[in-house]
Amino acid sequence: MAWSVRNQSHRLALLLHLANDGRLMHNDRKQFFVLALAFLMSMFFRSYFGVVGPMVAADIDLDPSRYGYAASAFFISFGLLQMPLGSAFDRFGARTPITVSMIVGSVGAAVVAMAGTVGQLAAGQAILGAGCAPIFMGVVYQFGSLGDGVAARKRSQP
Repeated sequence: MAWSVRNQSHRLALLLHLANDGRLMHNDRKQFFVLALAFLMSMFFRSYFGVVGPMVAADIDLDPSRYGYAASAFFISFGLLQMPLGSAFDRFGARTPITVSMIVGSVGAAVVAMAGTVGQLAAGQAILGAGCAPIFMGVVYQFGSLGDGVAARKRSQP
């Protein structure tokens, strides 16, 4: 069966809909859209420095070692925050850590955009990594708990 462009863009929503036994509520759709957008941006920021990094390095006059330092700052902060964020999800749920991290990531992106030195660039990359750290785990956590809400709605219906 051939998929049209419209069907391809809705494939994930359809899969989520089917996984929830056809009971995807409007609020769940909004949540899915926001989390999918956050995940897309997180994946973008994980890989964008390989593309724009050489241009940034030319603007700031970075040598290869400083370029590597700035590029790795993202992944160091990203990795260091994984375990504390797991505890935060258990304590607060996924919404609060994801919301805070999206704000932190926005600040990090602004710092990277305005960076004029390698220190500012590395700091921005580290802040950006901290902002992107909980996105994938938060999406999985949130949609894993979404099924519990669907089950609760089924039980409450006569």
